[in-house]
Amino acid sequence: MDLDAVLAGCSSNDNVVRKQAEQTITAAAKSPEILSQLMQRLQSAEQPQVRQLSGVLLRKHLRSHWRRLPASAHKQIQTALQQRLVQECVEPVRRAVAELIASIARLTVPNREWPGLLEWLHQLSAAASEHHRQAALQIFSSLTEVIGEHLQESFPVLQQVFLASLKDSSVEVRRTALEAVSAMMPWLDDEHHMALFKDLVPLTIQVTQHALQSGDEVTAVLAFETFLDLLEVPASWVGAFFPALVKLSVETASNTQLELNTREQALQVVNWLAQFKPKQLTKQQLVKPILESLCKLCAEPDPEDHDQDDQLSASKFASQAIDTLALNLQNKWVFPHCLAFAKDAIQSGDPNVRAAACTVLVVVAEGCCDACTSHLADVLQVVVRGLQDPEALVRGQAAFALGQLAEYCQPDINEHYKELLPGVFHVMHDPTPQVQQQACYALDAFCENLGPDELQGYLEALMAKLLEVVRTGNSDTQYSALGAIASAANAAGASFQPYLPAVFPVLQQYMEATDSSMLKRRCRATEAMGLMATAIGKQAVTPMVPHIMQAALKGMSIDDSELREYTHGLFGSIAAALKQDFQPYLATCVSAALASCNQDDGTFGEDADGAGLAASPGSVSLGEDSSEDEDEEDGDAAEHRVNVRTGVLDEKASASQVLGSYPEHTGALYAPHIEETLNMLIKMGNYFHCQVREQAYTSLPLLFTAAHQAFPAQPSGEVSRQVQHIVDSVLPLLLKAFDTDDDKEAVTAAVLGCGVILTGAGAQSCQKYMEAMATGSSMILNGGAPCQQIDSEEEDEQEAEADDEDTYDEELLGAVAELLPIMATALGPQTYGPVFQQLVFQPLLKRFQAGQPDGVRSTMIGALAEVSSTLGHNIAEYVAKVLPILFRELRCEDGGNRRNAAFCAGVFCQHAPQQMQAQLGQLLQALHPLIQDGANPATRDNAAGAVGRMLSSMPLQLPLDQVLPVLLTALPLQEDFQEAGPVYGALCGLVTNADTAPKVANLVPQIVQAFAEACATKEVSDDTKRHIGQTIAHLSQQYSAQMQPLLLALPPDQQTAVAAYAA
Repeated sequence: MDLDAVLAGCSSNDNVVRKQAEQTITAAAKSPEILSQLMQRLQSAEQPQVRQLSGVLLRKHLRSHWRRLPASAHKQIQTALQQRLVQECVEPVRRAVAELIASIARLTVPNREWPGLLEWLHQLSAAASEHHRQAALQIFSSLTEVIGEHLQESFPVLQQVFLASLKDSSVEVRRTALEAVSAMMPWLDDEHHMALFKDLVPLTIQVTQHALQSGDEVTAVLAFETFLDLLEVPASWVGAFFPALVKLSVETASNTQLELNTREQALQVVNWLAQFKPKQLTKQQLVKPILESLCKLCAEPDPEDHDQDDQLSASKFASQAIDTLALNLQNKWVFPHCLAFAKDAIQSGDPNVRAAACTVLVVVAEGCCDACTSHLADVLQVVVRGLQDPEALVRGQAAFALGQLAEYCQPDINEHYKELLPGVFHVMHDPTPQVQQQACYALDAFCENLGPDELQGYLEALMAKLLEVVRTGNSDTQYSALGAIASAANAAGASFQPYLPAVFPVLQQYMEATDSSMLKRRCRATEAMGLMATAIGKQAVTPMVPHIMQAALKGMSIDDSELREYTHGLFGSIAAALKQDFQPYLATCVSAALASCNQDDGTFGEDADGAGLAASPGSVSLGEDSSEDEDEEDGDAAEHRVNVRTGVLDEKASASQVLGSYPEHTGALYAPHIEETLNMLIKMGNYFHCQVREQAYTSLPLLFTAAHQAFPAQPSGEVSRQVQHIVDSVLPLLLKAFDTDDDKEAVTAAVLGCGVILTGAGAQSCQKYMEAMATGSSMILNGGAPCQQIDSEEEDEQEAEADDEDTYDEELLGAVAELLPIMATALGPQTYGPVFQQLVFQPLLKRFQAGQPDGVRSTMIGALAEVSSTLGHNIAEYVAKVLPILFRELRCEDGGNRRNAAFCAGVFCQHAPQQMQAQLGQLLQALHPLIQDGANPATRDNAAGAVGRMLSSMPLQLPLDQVLPVLLTALPLQEDFQEAGPVYGALCGLVTNADTAPKVANLVPQIVQAFAEACATKEVSDDTKRHIGQTIAHLSQQYSAQMQPLLLALPPDQQTAVAAYAA
């Protein structure tokens, strides 16, 4: 082989020649003889390109032969490379040699097989030549990325090298030093090592400032990247540099003379601190200056010819940073500054500043939703003024802000719809397409949460304008208008039927579009058609279904994951509308969903079931550069490809969801498809992506319910063989999620699924899974599930402290709160009592603590009350520990907490009267303001229920002449009709019990009135009404003369209702 000719061929512009040369080199590289030839050319070839290529090829192939070379050859190569590096004067060749040295060092330094290398590099870093100093740092950097743990004993030396290099007169050396410092940061794993590098921080800040002053933005960007690595070092001293870093970051981001990417990179420091060290920002009073600068940046005009979707702008990265602050800090630190800015800026003469006022409200709407809701009048004042602004830029941002507020300030913002919707309709007629688009978005968000009554007066004008936009607007505006139509239909319900003749043809036209530019709008129209079908009901949609299904099924043949995703949603909506009449389409739609679940997502490796998934063309390589370490020691190429097509993930999630919708709505008719659906959902429940798993966990209980309908239980109560098979297939998967799944939403779905299956199948069918269900629930209550663990492994003590700024798992804990009483009911008080004592009570008590969020405390107290209802007298031993908590919650500002505390206190009175007797006076005092709370009827109902339970269990211990009149003022019940049994049952007992009847005789007219109102209320259960009827019949029989006039004085509808149940 003529190596010189082959090397020349590798550099040829002729693809054929170059490919042939590369194949020759690859074949020759299987023999170690090639190494000496390449070393010779690296050392002596006249042409720099040959020397450089020789170095690259040596790095690629040397490691596969290194272990088979004798030690003498090792030393010879190492010495030759050190000499070559010092002698080489061409930078690309010198870099190739440096990378080759680093590659060999990775193999030798861990085994101490290159003595003197680090000392030589230290000397080289202080050489007279800046090229040699830079090369030394390049090697240090490359080494620490891979074998940093083997260099830790040399950290003191490296610290001195880096200190000197950061002060170097050469820009290139300083840049390379920054790269080396960044590479070193991950290996600082103890306080001693961390302390060594403390002195590098102020020096790096100086390097950054000098770079910015001299216009060296490349170095500045590297420095800010280094700061991000520094911030992750878990050292206590890092926080002392936060003020200086924040100041530098904000000043750089605000400097309009710099490139946008430099300014954006600087602001990443603030973003990182907001996400991972929010308490430090507040403690060191850094939030206000940050927000002042960021709000001003939101007003910076975009560059000319700016593409808002694809290009960077100061207003974009500043607003993103405000959003990050709002999402991670308490409202009180962020919202006041932003609102003050918005109220002032909306009055500015500069339209960019007025637009910034609305932009700031856009980005705080989610993170500061509670504060926005509390100050809604002030916020909306800014938005309404923005909607009326003469500048399109301001009107568009105001409409966008209104859409965000409509999404995150529910339900309070709905009260303002009369003043807001006219303003949105006004900008719907805006001549600027972007403003129209934002107006459609605002309408979409608003309509999604309005009811038919609120929307009725606006529907005709709304639909007329939306249909006009859908026909004549640009593509983005049409897309937004289609979404608004979908939300309007969903909100209007049956009231939408008059608009079908106009809307259906438009949606059908979009659903039949095949041009690729129309696919996004076709997806939106498909979604709108599904929501409209559900809203207008079975009778109205049935004539349209064949046309809808025909267009949708044609769409399934188009190679577009997003369209298939939306089409599955449409099929689910049609099934929800038609119920069992969907059967003719079941087989086709189920097959389509199964096909989507089996869709190749492009991942390479093994899925959860161990089946390999081939890499698709165009997959993204996540391995190292092929020129670096493509050949491992065995000589095989090691290129790993991973490519996940996110559109396919969404399609799989949608398909998994609809595989639950079909059995939910068709019931027993789904029987032929149960087994194949079960197998697929189990597979999707083991899928790597959390969104797909969550949908599978949600659908499996729906499949179980359909199977229960298709294969009913035995007369003995034992479930059918088919249903037991599903129980034994599904519960292990759901319970595994408790212990292994790291996604909270997915685990929440799994917990809820366990409740559905246990309720339907019963304890006997689920007996072998009850222990795992109980221990898993206890683990979640204790915060010990994998999905509840904090992502970062290292936090300083202050960051780890729990306060109301922490993220709590309210939905997950709410799911467990639903499961606990289901388990108690299934197992019964005798079996569940010990479980509650050993696994549940102490974790529950932890969740009652004042530091827990209101929602968590409320949910857990409600769960305790439900469990107590099942445990009965077994709850008595816990009353003393819980009662002080209930008294605290009865005074809580949150109505939900007061409701559940009242409910729980009533249950305690019912099942542990002896333990509660001494507290009756205090409890009545605590309940009195709740009963008189006309603004919160649900709270009043629960308080009435608590008094009812007290009257039933301890009537003679209560001052009836004081208690009963107050209770009667709380009737009739208005929201929580589950309290009807305890309330009216107590009244029935009082008037029929010989000991209490004389004491309440003077209140019988009011009691009879309360009875009559209950009998005429449809939400009150028949059992309660029958109890009332029996009581009235008893009273009428004993006191006919007194009862007759009372009954005749009732309104006719109440007389009829009472007569029906008293007969």
